[in-house]
Amino acid sequence: EDAATRYDYYHDGNGHANMVPTTIGQLKVDAAVTNINCFGQTTGAIQLTPSGLPGPYSYLWSDGETGKDRYALKVGTYKVKVTDVPTGKFAELTRTLTQNSRLQVLLKKSDNSIELVASGGVGPYAYTWDDGPTTAIRKDLAPGKYYCVVTDSLNCAAETVEVVIDPYRFYFSENPILLPLDAGDEYRADKTTKPNLSFLCEVWIELEYLSDVFVRIGAPIEQPADRDGRTEFEVQTLLQVYLQEHLPAVQESSFSRADSLFKRFYLQSCERYGTPPENAPFQVQKQQYVVLGGLDFYEYAANTWFTSYQAAAKPFLTWQPNNLLTLPEAPQYLYYLHNSFEVTEINAWVRTHFADGTQEVALLGVHDNVKRYEVYYLPAGCQQLNLGRYAKAILSWEVYVTGPAGEVLSEVRRYLVDARYFPNPRFFLYTNSLGGVDTLQVVGDGKYAVMPAQDEAARNPDPHYDPLQGDTLVLDRSLTPTLTVGSGALSTATAIGVQELLLSRRVTLQRDGFYWPGKIKSKATTIFDELETVPTLDFDFELPAQRRFTPRMAAGQTQPITAGDGGQP
Repeated sequence: EDAATRYDYYHDGNGHANMVPTTIGQLKVDAAVTNINCFGQTTGAIQLTPSGLPGPYSYLWSDGETGKDRYALKVGTYKVKVTDVPTGKFAELTRTLTQNSRLQVLLKKSDNSIELVASGGVGPYAYTWDDGPTTAIRKDLAPGKYYCVVTDSLNCAAETVEVVIDPYRFYFSENPILLPLDAGDEYRADKTTKPNLSFLCEVWIELEYLSDVFVRIGAPIEQPADRDGRTEFEVQTLLQVYLQEHLPAVQESSFSRADSLFKRFYLQSCERYGTPPENAPFQVQKQQYVVLGGLDFYEYAANTWFTSYQAAAKPFLTWQPNNLLTLPEAPQYLYYLHNSFEVTEINAWVRTHFADGTQEVALLGVHDNVKRYEVYYLPAGCQQLNLGRYAKAILSWEVYVTGPAGEVLSEVRRYLVDARYFPNPRFFLYTNSLGGVDTLQVVGDGKYAVMPAQDEAARNPDPHYDPLQGDTLVLDRSLTPTLTVGSGALSTATAIGVQELLLSRRVTLQRDGFYWPGKIKSKATTIFDELETVPTLDFDFELPAQRRFTPRMAAGQTQPITAGDGGQP
């Protein structure tokens, strides 16, 4: 404001009072501002220093406070009016308190290794783990829980990070994949701290394995918190579509990784609250494996696979019985899910037993840099393994997987030679409930039938019609072929296991060196009858509709071929 005039009175000693005007300076107010170091705290301060007028002064802040200096302030804008009481002159001052950005910690978890990525606050950052280390990256961790406090250079701390290294865990794609979230005890004690609380979840998947390039599936999913500040996301349906049943090449003989059966993914989540609601930082990132398949209604609830069975039995991904009787030309495959962080090299072996009592062991293949929960497939049929190279009669063979030191990593699967002759054997390969591929050997008679279907329309009346065209226009005509087969004699265990075939979403017939895709027709099927001495199975296999006829030709076909030649289902 303008300079003020103050009137001073004094006695002149002669009985007179004299008034002398005195001009004084402007009212000025300086403010020392202390901003907030740690996001969300109330450590700000504003200290005022008025000058230019002698005072005394009064103070009125926009929030009603009347003191000179302010402490324990949160982020925001503060306005104060300072008045020189004797003159009524005043000055107004506005100051805004700022804060450093929120200290965020993103947890990256891959197998038994983790990395903490800090951002916000004021770097550099310090990492204090409950078990001693002070680094952001931890590798080769043993199963258990680990806790870390992350602080910035101003000693601001993020929420304590909890990491769980699970000893035996991946997810089947057809069972629930859950992410439980909890706002914590502080929220339950005072829900006004996070009004309108909800949670967001993002699902990220790696489309090409080991590319380290993850893409988000769809938009973030939002769910409200329940009365206790909790919710649970279920995400398996989002992941399922990115997995695909695996089918090896006809008579495949290599030991290879089945990339279509599994994917890496991670989940990110955050809280959302306020008026209006705003997202808190995404703070959790958990990388996991999802494998095609699932457990049934009873076993998923019992959780036996994960708590004991997988570690103890070391199963291949199949429920077929061991000691399987199989024709030498029957294709057989085993799918191995690696279940070790420590072992990174795997070896596949076949042990062949001969009629003279001797045996031989041969190496099928080696893979190194193997990661836990990867899935590999092994050829297990006699012809695929080239066991015919031996001059001696074969009784059986065994297939299994070991580590580099010879430690057995899988169960030992045994196959028995079926030396009987069958004129028309057929082999049905189907994806089982665990994602592997099983084979049903069918040696009974088959019947091939077709069901015609036609779309037609009446020809329009035309006085100049061609009678040789008839009165109907055929728009489309197709045949749906169906192969009805009998399995021949089955063991009781094999007959019960055939439920896998009836449940399978991908069934393929292998015959004459060709694959024939199709599906099992839905109908009531007797799996096992206690009155039957020998179990058998009859079923209908529906092949794709045909709109043109062409014989199946082998690769490189050069000779003329006619109906009845080539591959037949």
